[in-house]
Amino acid sequence: YMKYCKITKPIGLEDVCGEIEKICSEAHAYKQCGLRPPHLAIQLDSGSGRTTILEYMTDCFSETGVLDFNRSLDDYIELTFDGTLQQLKQSFNTIDSAAVYTNGFCNIVGMDISAISQHLGEVQCTEFLKNCKTVSETACIVFFIHSSPTRNEEKLLSKLCENVENIKRLGTVPYSEENICDLIIKNIKEHGVTISHSETFRTALLKIVNAFNITSVKSAISTAEMVIHYADFSGFSPFIDERGLKAFIEQYNKPFERSDKNEQKRKMEYR
Repeated sequence: YMKYCKITKPIGLEDVCGEIEKICSEAHAYKQCGLRPPHLAIQLDSGSGRTTILEYMTDCFSETGVLDFNRSLDDYIELTFDGTLQQLKQSFNTIDSAAVYTNGFCNIVGMDISAISQHLGEVQCTEFLKNCKTVSETACIVFFIHSSPTRNEEKLLSKLCENVENIKRLGTVPYSEENICDLIIKNIKEHGVTISHSETFRTALLKIVNAFNITSVKSAISTAEMVIHYADFSGFSPFIDERGLKAFIEQYNKPFERSDKNEQKRKMEYR
């Protein structure tokens, strides 16, 4: 959990961004009338941009005044539960101790609740629901579940909706090949590498995204980091063009030729 700087609108995730922008368009109701924004339940796998969403939400809510971020040192807190009672208690203590100037934490809390859903009917589930109710009275919660929710995640969400008021559920559209391409390019540029012949580069990159079945933010970032090694570092500042991509492909094609798409994807993500 951290204080954090301005970021631009995330690539992809149009449904979620649209909902955040809709809430911001009604900021006066939250600012002047003491109403509170809805909590969100978002279907999005880990490594697919959850933190990016929390940062974007913080940015937008802060700018438009949906929430007043001056009442705590942390703008948002991101938690992943592992399903144990001890870690659950520690996590809620973290939220509690982040409330410095007020009784309860007033900003944004993101939680991955998948592991809790495997303990329905056990004590940690009861504890979880009780704590969520308390936290939801002051903070704005974003619950994350898998993009294809399990039956248990569905059950936990229904229980949450009985305990916590005003939860809005959002599905997410998977990243398109164009989105993944944009993410790779953005990451390459963020590392200080210029892209020459950008149109040709993009066309070649799209073919790679398709051939290697790169579908997640995580694998887009690791692809960008691998591609950077093929940039031209001979001049004043590094640049890359389609020739660098060609060299990258030639290097990686050897093991890829004899493996299926999932194996390729695994190699892309863990290389």
